[in-house]
Amino acid sequence: MITNERQYRITRAQIQKFRSAAASRDELELVRSGVDPLIAAAHKEGLKQQLAELEAAAARYEALSTGAVENLVAASFREVGERLIEARIGRGYSQKELADRLGLKEQQIQRYEQERYAGASANRLAEVSEALEISLTVRIDLAPRAPASVEARSFDPARLPVREMAKRGWLAEFADEGANTRASAVERSAAYVAAYGGTDGVGVLHRKKVRVGSTLDEYALLAWKARILQKARGLKQAVGRYEPLDAAFVQELVGYSRDPEGPLRAVEALNEHGVVVVCEPHLKGTHMDGAAMLLEGEVPVIGLTLRYDRLDNFWFTLLHEVGHIVRHREQGLRDGFFDDNTGVSAERVEVEADEFAENALIPTEVWKSSFVRFTRDPEQVAQFAKRQGVAEAIVAGRIRRERGYNLFKDLIGSGCVRSLLADRI
Repeated sequence: MITNERQYRITRAQIQKFRSAAASRDELELVRSGVDPLIAAAHKEGLKQQLAELEAAAARYEALSTGAVENLVAASFREVGERLIEARIGRGYSQKELADRLGLKEQQIQRYEQERYAGASANRLAEVSEALEISLTVRIDLAPRAPASVEARSFDPARLPVREMAKRGWLAEFADEGANTRASAVERSAAYVAAYGGTDGVGVLHRKKVRVGSTLDEYALLAWKARILQKARGLKQAVGRYEPLDAAFVQELVGYSRDPEGPLRAVEALNEHGVVVVCEPHLKGTHMDGAAMLLEGEVPVIGLTLRYDRLDNFWFTLLHEVGHIVRHREQGLRDGFFDDNTGVSAERVEVEADEFAENALIPTEVWKSSFVRFTRDPEQVAQFAKRQGVAEAIVAGRIRRERGYNLFKDLIGSGCVRSLLADRI
């Protein structure tokens, strides 16, 4: 969502970049240049999706700012914040002008709008409506109640991993606020999750958005998601504007795997392209390796747990999440994808992300035609890895996934990741 003129100008510039990138090379050219066909197709499709999203956001801002939109409708209470932002734009007020009308600092309005007013009280929402001089109508439909289902479960803050959240220091900021000083740890935990990740995922994340090999604690997952987005928000200003993750960039990313500091260089490269990468150890009951989501609806975020401190797991997980960002922006990235990459999923989007990662690291046709799949000789693994321009750990890891985890334990880069990314944990 575009909220001001600066963002609008940046978006228009981004649209031109994406159009140029989409028109510069077709899929056949990419394949002829040595790019795996699946990666080439994913690249083109990802560009189309992101270009369409940018154009829609720009068109909406233009319609609002020129007065072409007179009526705004919120289909649910959660949409009220976005409608208030759109009302400000439609009224022609800047964030500073609205702040002045409310007697607040501009930074406070910016924070409200970043959170889509999620942390604002009902009184504050009323004051914003009055300052914008808008007519606000609330209609409550008492439709027949649907039978209780797993999707309809209400949020129960007592089920959050409160003790662990407090132990990790996540709740300190809420303890300092006057209204929350005497609040219980449960209340502070609920406020934390609501502020950074939202509480509307209970009952649906496990079935639709999460790939797990074990029973999932959804409340622990909601807490972990909130932590990832909180840390990403703190890093957002330090990363570049999002640029298309084209096939050449993906190849560059994979090439870093042969560098002793490859994981760090890969994270830095993603930051330069506008993707925030953060690490947070998993919470008990989540079984997560990684996740891909959007911060504030637009900034791509990759979260890593590094629960397996191994190079093979790091590279597959990273490329799996990159695959979600490239291929699935319109198919769930806003809600987030949460992955245990030791599990097997029949979900189409997860199969596609697996294929993206596998083909980016070692093209499937190359892999299928090589006898290295059946070797027990470390030297053959090393030679194949060198020819493909990837780390030996990637080759060894793929063999282990196919033939058993008792093979090539000395080649998977155990203990080589967490120390490099210590500043991100």
